Amino acid sequence: MIAHDFDPDAPPINRDARPHHCFGCGTLNANGLQLLFRRSLDGVWAEFRPDRRFEGYVGMVHGGVLSTMLDEAMSWAITASGQFAVTARLNTSFRSPARVGALLRVEGRVTDARRRLLDTAATITDIERGDVVAQADGRFMRVSEEQAAAWRARYLDRGA
Repeated sequence: MIAHDFDPDAPPINRDARPHHCFGCGTLNANGLQLLFRRSLDGVWAEFRPDRRFEGYVGMVHGGVLSTMLDEAMSWAITASGQFAVTARLNTSFRSPARVGALLRVEGRVTDARRRLLDTAATITDIERGDVVAQADGRFMRVSEEQAAAWRARYLDRGA
């Protein structure tokens, strides 16, 4: 269970990231989600109102977009803990349709950490309806210290 602490005035943890083209969180990707994550009691969260660019069937958000949101939330939960890892496995369950135009909240957290592997969980909720839209659990593999340093410099260090 994710502990809820959604302070919209909390500064986004990725607001100061260097501009990049990531589909999930990059500010340079005009067609991307541009998710801004904030810390919660045990992870991270972001809100997103999908428009028709992210539509699958009429009026419904494409499942691939929802999967991307879940993956991003789990990845940023790891990054917020000071680590870098890549997705090794993503298991997604779709619970109810996500409506185009609905305000969605994605939450992610780290559930277990071992030497090279991190287990994570994420949930997307339709805030207006209170319905869980999708859930996922994932397994991430830590990258080498060399790769982590390169990504930290590329994405997080503003002066680099």
